[in-house]
Amino acid sequence: MTSFAYAAMIALIAGQASALSCMRPDPVSAYQQAADAQGVYYVLYGALDFDAIELPKGVENNPRAPAPISAMFHGNGLSPEGFNLRFDQPVTVQPICAGPWCGQVTPHTAAIVFVQALDDQLLLEVGPCGGQVFEQPSQADLDAMVQCANGNCPSVLPQE
Repeated sequence: MTSFAYAAMIALIAGQASALSCMRPDPVSAYQQAADAQGVYYVLYGALDFDAIELPKGVENNPRAPAPISAMFHGNGLSPEGFNLRFDQPVTVQPICAGPWCGQVTPHTAAIVFVQALDDQLLLEVGPCGGQVFEQPSQADLDAMVQCANGNCPSVLPQE
């Protein structure tokens, strides 16, 4: 094997080994994590309005937290009766990066989001593995959130 071929093979293996590995998040797990967390979370269904150009594209060699993004959320909050509480408020979207992978969210796209209420703001953390934003949720996802709000989270979401 030539030294060039050997170096290319090593580079390929190293590149594959550095890939981000994430467990697929689901809204029920996110609901349970928010319920177990200290602090207050709102479960919302609607869309974020912000300039997508502000989202980071990734970083080289070192994890960092990019600048927060000001957004407006338009939609409804969850209650035991469903997503029936009108919710139109500013939200701070905080993308989080892990090496070259950064959390992403699509503006103007229907989603279930888990927003943390802090002293002076509502914060939506968007990590590279997801977990607080569930775009284009199914009716089963929405129904599961209502079940959770009533103290009866399903253990497994039905597949559609």
